[in-house]
Amino acid sequence: MIRTIPRPVLLGAMLLAGACAYRPTPVVLHASAGDILSLAGSWEGTYQGRESERTGTITLTIESGKDTAYGDVLMEAPPRYQFVAADVASGDHRMHSRSPEVLRITWVGLYRGSVEGALEPYIAPDCQCTVKTVFNGYVDDDGDLIKGEFVTTGPSVRQTGTWTVRRKKS
Repeated sequence: MIRTIPRPVLLGAMLLAGACAYRPTPVVLHASAGDILSLAGSWEGTYQGRESERTGTITLTIESGKDTAYGDVLMEAPPRYQFVAADVASGDHRMHSRSPEVLRITWVGLYRGSVEGALEPYIAPDCQCTVKTVFNGYVDDDGDLIKGEFVTTGPSVRQTGTWTVRRKKS
């Protein structure tokens, strides 16, 4: 016997699932209308820290005609820098300590093919200290690839790395 789910229950479940879906963070966008138009689209890429060996993914969406973009950085730390807590023996901690961390992009500036911005301050897994990261890059000649560098600084930390994002084809 096949049992059907009442329509109100199904609708409620769909709304709940939608509310839990990932929503990128709004990012302050400093740019002229022309620069926004030239870089409008969805961008995805990766980064690699030189000294920290941290890696991760980058997402950024720029919509023409708006002064807000959407994006985040997903940071993955090498296993040797995973945070160790008092409950390290618990299975719950082992799952959490290996989880990547979402870092919020706080602002992005665009100016004639150059891109710069910053991430919110966060706790770096290698020093367990609060750090700040700024980034800059340049759009390549075809306009669909941005490559750049970043610098992360903290109380006793200065680390660098590279990043690349590519505009997704619609």
